[in-house]
Amino acid sequence: MPNAVSCTDSAAVRSAVPSFEAATGTLLRQLVLAAGPLTVLQIGCPYESFTATLAAAVSEMGQGRVIACEPDTVRAEAAAAAVAKAGAERCADVRVGRPERSLAALARPVDLLLLGGPPQSFLPLLELVEPRMLPGAVVVALGVRDEPARCADFLAHVRFPGSGYVSLSLPFDGGVEMAVRAA
Repeated sequence: MPNAVSCTDSAAVRSAVPSFEAATGTLLRQLVLAAGPLTVLQIGCPYESFTATLAAAVSEMGQGRVIACEPDTVRAEAAAAAVAKAGAERCADVRVGRPERSLAALARPVDLLLLGGPPQSFLPLLELVEPRMLPGAVVVALGVRDEPARCADFLAHVRFPGSGYVSLSLPFDGGVEMAVRAA
């Protein structure tokens, strides 16, 4: 397949991934294994285990790439270290800096988008990524229950019946919104 990165499947990769937010980590792994995305974009790395989980799942699939954008150097380094500990560094690229810069250089379609930064940035970032998303692309936003006012515009956008998304609020780990692009 074009743009695919071959990654080696390994039980060591799966077992090395730390479990911090177990329910969301399991959801992310399931989404990668079910959908087989070629490009996973993570914006914000609040939990390095999520970056490692995504990279390990992509590794299990044997193709694809995780691109994680984190403006905070310490968080980005922690995410990169977690990916390396999982043995999945060939499947992930952790970038330090504002996500808008990384998005400008992204030529591939985004199959799975994980929003983990400040909730008020979810809608502007989604709008930047939307031109690169095909029908069936999945959006996962973290912490929406804990800070509903800060992500109200994002939630209204993905939950609106004519938005082109089918969205579902999941009641774990501070609230997770999962939306699938229908059109």
